[in-house]
Amino acid sequence: MEPTPRYGHTKAAVLSRNSLDMPKLFTRTDVTTTRQTLRLYREAIQGHERRFVIPAILLPIANLMFIVITPLLLSLILQSLIMNPHDFSVIWWLIGGMVVAAIITIACNDRGYRILFAFEEAMTSRLMIRATEHLLMRGHQFFANHKVGSLSGDIYSFGRSYMMISDAIALQGLNIVINFVASLIVIAFLAPILLAPLTILTAAIILMSYRSLMVRAPIRNERKRITSQLNGTIADIIGNNLLVRTFARSAYENATVHTERAKIGDLAVQEVAIIQREANWRWVVLFVFQILTIILGVWLFSLGAIGIAALIFVITYLGRVTGSLFNITGIIRTIEQAFLDAAPITRIMSSPIEITDTKDAKELSVSRGKIEYRDLSFHYSENEKESVFSHMNLTIPAGQRLGLAGHSGGGKTTFTQLLLRFADVQKGKILIDGQDISQVTQESLHRTISYVPQDPFLFHRSLRENIAYGKPEASDEEILEAARKAHAMEFIEKLPGGLDTIVGERGVKLSGGQRQRIAIARAILKDAPILILDEATSALDSESEKLIQASLASLMKGRTSIVIAHRLSTIAKLDRIIVLDNGKITEDGTHAELLKKNGTYARLWSHQSGGFIEE
Repeated sequence: MEPTPRYGHTKAAVLSRNSLDMPKLFTRTDVTTTRQTLRLYREAIQGHERRFVIPAILLPIANLMFIVITPLLLSLILQSLIMNPHDFSVIWWLIGGMVVAAIITIACNDRGYRILFAFEEAMTSRLMIRATEHLLMRGHQFFANHKVGSLSGDIYSFGRSYMMISDAIALQGLNIVINFVASLIVIAFLAPILLAPLTILTAAIILMSYRSLMVRAPIRNERKRITSQLNGTIADIIGNNLLVRTFARSAYENATVHTERAKIGDLAVQEVAIIQREANWRWVVLFVFQILTIILGVWLFSLGAIGIAALIFVITYLGRVTGSLFNITGIIRTIEQAFLDAAPITRIMSSPIEITDTKDAKELSVSRGKIEYRDLSFHYSENEKESVFSHMNLTIPAGQRLGLAGHSGGGKTTFTQLLLRFADVQKGKILIDGQDISQVTQESLHRTISYVPQDPFLFHRSLRENIAYGKPEASDEEILEAARKAHAMEFIEKLPGGLDTIVGERGVKLSGGQRQRIAIARAILKDAPILILDEATSALDSESEKLIQASLASLMKGRTSIVIAHRLSTIAKLDRIIVLDNGKITEDGTHAELLKKNGTYARLWSHQSGGFIEE
């Protein structure tokens, strides 16, 4: 019978039935990815090889004692009873040997499993941490092109994949190989004449198992692809549950999930049908060979060509070892499935990171906070004609408060993302206090900048942890002071848990305005020399915005600040305002100066209602 997989998260599914006519177990891409996965495993296991080698020795020894040595001793005991029924001297020695074999089995199993399982858990953690670290180094554009739900599931699968392979090899594969070889050696000594038919039987079972695996491979690969896609879709639906409900699209999204799941189910049915058909044939072959081998063994025994011990051991071999050979299909399938599960993260970790520190990158040292954009050109696509910025030059003196205005799509957010080095420019450079940001470490760059986005990022943690995220060592007094300056204490004090209130995933338990105030409090507490506010007050009502403007003015004092706002009242009092239009600086001056120019800024200002641009 096909063994039940230890892991229930097998993924794979639908090819057309025609695609099964010429099955391929591995494509060239699969082989390359598998090699890359093995390299990642090897890197993670370096320095810890002993923790795998020890159970890889102990567990097969235990299995050898149980599957080969014990049946052999039992066969010899029965032979002794038949041949010399009144002489128990040899029998007692053989029984003693069985006791020793049992003790060795128990001891090796106990020690081997303890070491192996502890090592597998450590390796799983190590691989998941490495994958997470790698993803955190990826560029902003990478996450724009990948579903977060799929990535989180892929990281888990990547970590567990090593455990699947380790179990398949250490707990099953090595045991089968060692038991098979040892059993054939014993049979070669006891009854050489039976070696040929047993070898043929074993080879037939292995070949049939391999054929079954090859036929199922395309189905399983497609099921994996659809399952991964479905996981991302489900995460997307759940993450946008409010949108789904408000647009009354629950039925549509449920139907989408049902359709994809039905494809997976159809493929599973196809695969099970193939498994059962192949298993039936293997059982027929095994049964016929068993009967023929037993008949041959009995006949040889009747002729005196083999002893009773050989006959008993051969029968035991047919029942245990050849039966375990059926597990070869399961083992290969488990290993292949593990590599399939690891493949998405392996491909990501094997691809070049978009933004990297140079080998001689230095720590950014900010004494004043002067920012310069020198002859900067940037485009997202490979087509230079689609440039966001082209030969842009801009100097922001230290401590200046700069406002960015303009229509949507003018390049305001990209302007700040380049300063954060979420993407590298194609030409030119960005300097902070004369230091090229591409030549300093990204971590030191990000430490010097406080960033408050339009849609604040909050963790599913307490308010205290979210506010102190940029300064984990902050005292409660500092956290409370930052919350007060951001006018967040007004609602925090009303919460049952106060600062210890869990905000929910992405801060779902808070309103948009409350999330923005927490983000502002976080920036206040971080106390970085450069501040970026990207529509940081867009979700605040007019009254709340007035309350917080004083705090923002205090926060920006003495810091180089860049403020993006559609609500121009937010930037009207800043030292300087520039208007970006299609990546070009079309206007530059104070609020009063830009109104006098009667250009884009003046038109935007005149179109405002309550400080918000009507576009």
